[in-house]
Amino acid sequence: MTRPAPRGRWVVVAGLVIAALVVAELASGGGSEATGRAAPPLPAKALRPPGVDLASLHGKPALIDFFASWCAPCAEEAPTLRKLSAALGHRATVVAVDWDDAGGPARAFVRKHGWTFPVLADTSGKAGESYGLVGLPTSFVLDPQGRIVATFRGPQSVATLRRALLEAA
Repeated sequence: MTRPAPRGRWVVVAGLVIAALVVAELASGGGSEATGRAAPPLPAKALRPPGVDLASLHGKPALIDFFASWCAPCAEEAPTLRKLSAALGHRATVVAVDWDDAGGPARAFVRKHGWTFPVLADTSGKAGESYGLVGLPTSFVLDPQGRIVATFRGPQSVATLRRALLEAA
C-alpha cells in the first residue's frame, strides 16, 4: 500500500506552478493579449491637446496608454512612449490617458517626460473601467477600425509596441 503524499508537498507543487505562470507572463512582455472587441469611448477632456476621440483615430493603428503621475512603472515607461511617438511619425497614433489622477501632477508628469502627443484626462476612472484596467501602465493597441487587437500590461519597449502597431495596420 502506498502512502499519499503529505499536504506540504502539494503546497510546494502548487507554488511552483504559480511561479512558473508568473514568469511566463513576465517573459511574454507583461501580458499581451488579443481581444478583437471594439474600443470603448475615450475621455473627452484633453490634458495635453489636441483632444482625440475614437472616430479621429480610425484609418490607422493607435496605441492607447493608461498611466498616472504617481505610478513608478509609468514613469519608467514614459521615455518609451515619447520615443515611440517620434519613431512612428504618421503611421500610427499614440494617445495617453491619465487615469484617476489630479490635473496638476499629471500635467507636470507630461512636461517632465516631454510628451508631445495627445494626453486625455480620465479623472473619474470610468474610461479605465470600461477598458478593463487591472494595473498601470496598460497599453491597448487598436487596429485601423478601432478594435482592440493587443493589450500590454506593465512597462514595454519601443520595439514591442512598434511591432504591435505595425502588425495592427
